[in-house]
Amino acid sequence: MSDCSLRTFLFALPVTLILASNTFAQQEENKSQKEIPIADEILVIGRVQSDGVPVVPLNFPGSRDILSPETIRAIGARDLNDLVQHLPTVATRPYNGGEASAPSFSARGLPDDGLTEYISVLINGVPANAGPYGWTAFSFMPLAAERVYAVDSIRGGHTVRYSPNTVGGVINFVTRPIPEKLEFEVRQAFGTQGFASSFLTGGTTTSNGTGYRFSLLDRHGDGYRDDGDFSQKDFSAEVRQTMDDGSWLATSLSYFDDDHAAPGGLTVAEFNANRWANSRPENRFEGFRGLVDMVWHMPSGDDWVEAFAAASVTERNLYARSGVGGSSVLDDWHDQTYFANVGVRGEKGVRLGDTKHILHGGMRAHREWLPSYSIRTASFGGTSFVPTTDSSFRMLSLSAHLDDTFSPTDNLNVTAGARMEWIPSTSGNDSVSGFTYEDQYFDVLPALGLSYELGENAALFMNYGEGFRAPQFWGFAYTANPADALKFESGRSTEAGLRLRDLGGFSGSVAAWRLDFDDYLVFDTGFYENVGKIESNGIDLSVDYDVSHIARSLDGLHFTTSLTLQNAELKTGVDAGNDVPYAWDTKATWRAIYSLPTGYYFSMGGVHVGESFADEANTRAASADGLIGLNQAVTLWDGQIAHDYQVADGITLQIAVGATNLFDKEWDVHSRGGFFGPGLVAGAPRQAYASIMLEIL
Repeated sequence: MSDCSLRTFLFALPVTLILASNTFAQQEENKSQKEIPIADEILVIGRVQSDGVPVVPLNFPGSRDILSPETIRAIGARDLNDLVQHLPTVATRPYNGGEASAPSFSARGLPDDGLTEYISVLINGVPANAGPYGWTAFSFMPLAAERVYAVDSIRGGHTVRYSPNTVGGVINFVTRPIPEKLEFEVRQAFGTQGFASSFLTGGTTTSNGTGYRFSLLDRHGDGYRDDGDFSQKDFSAEVRQTMDDGSWLATSLSYFDDDHAAPGGLTVAEFNANRWANSRPENRFEGFRGLVDMVWHMPSGDDWVEAFAAASVTERNLYARSGVGGSSVLDDWHDQTYFANVGVRGEKGVRLGDTKHILHGGMRAHREWLPSYSIRTASFGGTSFVPTTDSSFRMLSLSAHLDDTFSPTDNLNVTAGARMEWIPSTSGNDSVSGFTYEDQYFDVLPALGLSYELGENAALFMNYGEGFRAPQFWGFAYTANPADALKFESGRSTEAGLRLRDLGGFSGSVAAWRLDFDDYLVFDTGFYENVGKIESNGIDLSVDYDVSHIARSLDGLHFTTSLTLQNAELKTGVDAGNDVPYAWDTKATWRAIYSLPTGYYFSMGGVHVGESFADEANTRAASADGLIGLNQAVTLWDGQIAHDYQVADGITLQIAVGATNLFDKEWDVHSRGGFFGPGLVAGAPRQAYASIMLEIL
C-alpha cells in the first residue's frame, strides 16, 4: 500500500465508523463491557475548580507530563523560562537578553532558533502565537508566570488532535479555573534587580449558575542586564453560564501589554569586560495582544460537543540596531497580526458489535492576516529612515481531525485517526521589493497509539504521528527566492514506553522516541536557509515518588525527577553527521517538596542541561563576535521556604522567600539566532524574591 493510500485509509476508517454509529448504537447495550479510560482533553476556558487539573490516565497512548499547582508553587518561577525548564525533555535558553518577556522553548532535538517555533504553545487551549501558522515566533509571550495554574505537556502521536507545530509536542498553560464559591487572592512580590509583581484575582459562582473570574497583574523589573528593564500588564476576565440542561457557555477576554529592552549578545571582548553589559541600549520592544475566546459545551451523558471561536490581535514595534558586532544600522519594525477561528469538536461513544468505540473529532476554519508589516532603516544616529520592507500577508486553513479509541481485546487499547490540513491559499506581497508569494498545502497526517495494561499499576504504550509547520509570513522578506527557500516543514514521531501509577509510592514513565524532520530552516545569517533533514533519537524518564511510603514520619515529603538523553543529527548537506545546533545531549530535573502540619513548606530543586554547539559545523572554539562556539553544560538550583498563617476561618496569609539560580552559577550561551544583536548572552544570575499572599476562600 502506498503512503498516500495508507494515509487515506487511516483517515477514512474513523469516518466510516462514525457513519455506521447509528446502525450499531443500540446493539448489545446491556452487555458487560469494560469501559475505556479516556484521556482528559486539554483544558480550555470556562472550566471550574471541580473539573480539576487533568490526570494522565495509566493507558494514555503517549508521553504526557503535568506540572500541578503544587509543583508550580514549589518552583517559584520568576518567568516562564524558569517554569518550563522543569518539564521533561523541554529546555529553554537565553536569546537576546529579553527573556523575562520573550521565552524560548525547544524539545526533542528539533531546530532551536530561540523563538519557540516547533512546539504548539497554547493558553487555555488557544494558540499563544500572534499567527499560529504564519508567525509562530514569540517576540513576547502574552502570559506571565504569576497567572499559570498548571502546565500540560503532550508529546507523541496523540498531538495529532492539535495543530500546527506539534512535532515537538504541545504545551498548554492553564490559568486559574473559575471558583465554585467566593475566592479572592492578592499577592505582592519583590526581588533583586528591581523586580516587583502585584497580582489580584478573584471570582465566584452564583446560585443561578453564573461563574466568573477576573485577574489583574502588573510586573516590572530592571532585568539582570544593564539597561535591561521590562514592564508587563496582564488583564483577563472569564464568565461561564451554566444552563439547566448541564450545558455551559464561557467567554474569555484578555489583554497583555509588554515593554522590554532587548540588549542582544556581546562580542567575547565585551563579555569578558562585563558579562552584564548592554552594547545596544537603544534596542526597545513594545507590543500588546488582545484575545476573545468563546466555548459552548453541550454534554449528553458521557458524550459531549463543543462549539468554539477565537479572535486575536497582536501589535509589535521594535526599534533596534540590527546585524552583528555593533552594526551602524537602525531598524524600526512595526506589524499588526490577526487571527480568527471557528469550529466544533466533540466526543461520542458508540458500539460496533461487542466493542465500544470512543470517537473524538472536530473541524476548524482558521484565518490569519498581516495587513501591515513594515521595516524602516536608518544609519545609527540618523533621523532619515528609508523603507526596506512594506508587506502584507494572508492565510486560510481548513482542518478536520477524527480518532477512534477502542479495546479489541482485554487490556489492549487502540487510538487510530488522522488530521486533514488544507491551506487553499497563503499569499503575500511587498511593495518595496516588488515580490509576490502564493502557495497552498494539503496533507493527511495519520496517527496511531496503542497501550497495553500490565495490571492496575503499569501499562505499555507506543505511538506514531505526523506534523508540520507552515512557512513564516515575515520570513518571505528575508530570502532571495521565497518559493524555493521557504517550505512546509514536516516531521514524523515514533514512541514506545512504560507508565507506572502508584506502585509502592512510585509513579512515572519511561519512553524511547525518534523524530525525523524534513527541510530544517535556519535564520542565522540574516536570510533563511534550508539545511535539510535531521534525525533525533532519545529516551525520557519521569519519576514521582511519595516518600511517606517509607515511613509515616516522612508524610508530606515528595520527590520528583526527570532525565532526557538525546542525540540529534543533521542527515543531509555538508555538515551531515554533526549535532543539530543547541541540541544538548542530556537534560535532568529534580525536586524535593516537604510540607509540614505546622504550616511550613520547603522546596529544593534544580535543572541540568548538557553542552551543545551553536552552529551546524559544531565549532568548539568561541568566535570573536561571540556567535559560535561550544555552549557549556550548566546546573542550576532553586529553593523556597514558605509559611502559611491561618488568620481566620477561610483566610490564609502566606509569606515566602526563595531564589532561582540559588548558588549564583555563571553561565552563557552563544546566540546565533539573536535577530537584533547576536553574540554571547549571559544566563540569569541568582534572583532572590520575597512574597506575601492573602487568600480568602
